[in-house]
Amino acid sequence: MIIFGEINCLGFCLETSSIAHLVALFFVISIALLAASFIIKRPKQRLQTFVSAQVAVLLAIAATFYTMKCSEMLSFYLYLAYVGITGILIFGVVRFYDRLMIKRLDAKPAGNIMEWVQKFVNQLASATVYYYDSAAPRAFAAGRSIFVSIGLLEVLDDDELKAVLAHEAWHIRNNSRTPYLKQLAIMTFSSHKSSEIEELADSFAASIAGREALSSARNKVDKVFI
Repeated sequence: MIIFGEINCLGFCLETSSIAHLVALFFVISIALLAASFIIKRPKQRLQTFVSAQVAVLLAIAATFYTMKCSEMLSFYLYLAYVGITGILIFGVVRFYDRLMIKRLDAKPAGNIMEWVQKFVNQLASATVYYYDSAAPRAFAAGRSIFVSIGLLEVLDDDELKAVLAHEAWHIRNNSRTPYLKQLAIMTFSSHKSSEIEELADSFAASIAGREALSSARNKVDKVFI
């Protein structure tokens, strides 16, 4: 079979390649960084370490393909197709997702009913706040837009709403990096640690609106879904 032939070719190429030690080094570094990411306490450093591990894996994959001198390399072309298709999907969805959600939810600018909401977000990020008709207390960020439900506006006081908006504003400020992190995770066949990104967004929200307001907002929303 072609795959087994490529595996044999890879083994031979690694044995005879002058950069085989470099491939091994990249894999060792990636394993060490991955292990460190589970030990580090702070979410920002943990995320940075995890991303560094993914970069090391990507370099190891690139170096491995470089050593393959076979004329027929099906796995290489499959990998390139995999990277290309996922890249188009991820970056395409990110670019147009907020526009689709505005139409789907029939969302309206929140500044029309709560002027301070848009002014508050303007201080934190370049984003437009929209509200949509739903009793479920929800908020999320997409593209350059923040979406909050009527249910959320009804259940939270101003300080709690500021905490939620600050959380989503952090995502807006950093959403240019998120697609690259997701694509990097896909390219290296690893998982994207969204929980750590949420911790960073919570830390930012707490610094803006206070830890108490953030905790209170979360408790109110969680009670609805218990």
